[in-house]
Amino acid sequence: MGLTAKSTWFGKGVAVQPASMAAPQAKTRVRSGNDTREVIESIAFAFILAFILRTFLAEAFVIPTGSMAPTLYGRCKEVTCSQCSHQFAIGASDELNRSNGSLEMRIETATCPNCRFENDVKDRPVFSGDRILVNKWTYELAKPSRWDVVVFKFPEEPETNYIKRLVGLPGEMLRVWRGDIYVRPGLDGEYKIARKDDPNKQRVIQQSVYDDTEAPRVLIDAGWPERWQGVEIPANDVSPADWKEDPAGWKADRKARSFSITGNDSQSGKWLRYRHYLPTPEAWNQAVENQPMIFPAKPQLIADFCSYNHYAPMGNGQRGEPDPYWVGDIAVTGKFRLGPPKEGNENANVIIELTRGVRVYQCVIGTDGYVTLRMSDELAGEEAFRPIARSKSPVVATGSWFNLEFANFDQRLCVWINDQLVEFDAETTYAPPALYGPQLRDLSPVGIFAQGREVDVEELRIFRDIYYRADRDLSDGLAYPVTAVSLTEYSSPGRLAALLSDPLAWGAEYEAHAFAAEFPALGADEYFMMGDNSPRSQDARQWSNTRGADRRHAVPGSALVGKAFSIFWPHGVPFMNDGKGYAPLPFFYHKVNKAQNPDVENYPRFSIPFYPQWWRWTRIR
Repeated sequence: MGLTAKSTWFGKGVAVQPASMAAPQAKTRVRSGNDTREVIESIAFAFILAFILRTFLAEAFVIPTGSMAPTLYGRCKEVTCSQCSHQFAIGASDELNRSNGSLEMRIETATCPNCRFENDVKDRPVFSGDRILVNKWTYELAKPSRWDVVVFKFPEEPETNYIKRLVGLPGEMLRVWRGDIYVRPGLDGEYKIARKDDPNKQRVIQQSVYDDTEAPRVLIDAGWPERWQGVEIPANDVSPADWKEDPAGWKADRKARSFSITGNDSQSGKWLRYRHYLPTPEAWNQAVENQPMIFPAKPQLIADFCSYNHYAPMGNGQRGEPDPYWVGDIAVTGKFRLGPPKEGNENANVIIELTRGVRVYQCVIGTDGYVTLRMSDELAGEEAFRPIARSKSPVVATGSWFNLEFANFDQRLCVWINDQLVEFDAETTYAPPALYGPQLRDLSPVGIFAQGREVDVEELRIFRDIYYRADRDLSDGLAYPVTAVSLTEYSSPGRLAALLSDPLAWGAEYEAHAFAAEFPALGADEYFMMGDNSPRSQDARQWSNTRGADRRHAVPGSALVGKAFSIFWPHGVPFMNDGKGYAPLPFFYHKVNKAQNPDVENYPRFSIPFYPQWWRWTRIR
């Protein structure tokens, strides 16, 4: 992704003493020529200072495309879903001719990631990309770190600046496999997963799967099933699609979007489970037109759907390809209130559960306020849960509301209570199970279990990790490769996506035809860069090699411009005129080549008045 540079500099002004404050002196005639000279010298000094600071300290850039979404936005549209009110952004850089910036096509619809309703966005305002600040001196003082967001000179076009996330360090071999990044030091040793050193950085880049506070009422009233339900789970291994609602279990207040369980004296406990019911366009058409819901709802695996990329038409009048890859790294957040344990119930506890393949991971809240992490390969025959770690101190109080997030990312379990990362008495990382691939239980990957105490839950949300696709080129073995011969992780995404409701068939198809992407060891001062928007990022996985480099995927240290550290101006939000603002002059509109695109209807590229989007003035992590 090429960046547009904008000069900026920062520094304290030089204090000068006003003439009126100086010691009394004899009156002296001052020649106007000296005043003019001082003004010229001051202006020249300011320009020199700005040039020095821009060269060595900080520089501003504009993000043109969406390869780093959702961390950084390129040219985009922001959408509030007309059905569930979920807010999301879509990329709009495809509307423009990249060579001359003229408007070539119009994006007309966008798919909501929360309820999958297709929204009309043709006349929604468009925004230029985020403005970011880049520290140009950071790597003069310290070595680059994995997961830094870095601006660098694109090796194939050194005059072009790119921005990506640094994932590979000098000397490392790199593997992209099942959505994760694995590294090893050269030819020796084993591949190990590349985790974020700071788990809080993981929270910034995780992507929304479902927000229960924004449930699509029209769809549900038409007969589409709720995703969160109190259910009875049979003892035999039955698909979650066949689980029945438990009338004696959790009660749902569908208007308040909250859940509670009272009189919970059952020694076996009760489950509140999430099933990933994704409505189809046909189901939405029936719901909107008040027709009978004839298409059956089937829970699916959570996949790597990225709303930033899902809009129509594309350049060829089609939507982007489906997102077919199962994402097992997920997190659940919610607001909880726990009642005291029922008298005589020694096993009273509350469990938040995440399932991934054959393994189950649990966060157990004890009656003493401590949190215990444990896991079991019960779907592979190991039913007993083994403890991983226990919180160093009580973190949950009875009777009070608290926010909890339980995450399973990059083979590590993390818990946050009221946005504070819980400290445990042991490492919460783990070795993966011997068996990979989704199981039937992954159709219901999140659950909340209560036994022997009253529980209230609301504001339930589910997130997923970035799925890094194992796309690559096939020409690394050529003596002088000129262009990349591209290969995707799986050759027929539509066929794989069609199996998301059948985890076992999906797993068999993936194992038979998908592959990992591996890259040769980096040099002593070379780095590997990838975008957060993996499906649409033109990054080191597939760069061409017209320069004839030994390692087409490597960025030399000398090409690093600096570390991106802040979004300082996301974009302005227009108001008035139904939120569209006004564009009174031709200057406010796009350029359109009517000879080549006679049917393209122009619209404003910016409007007035507007207010700053201050909530996105944030540090880049």
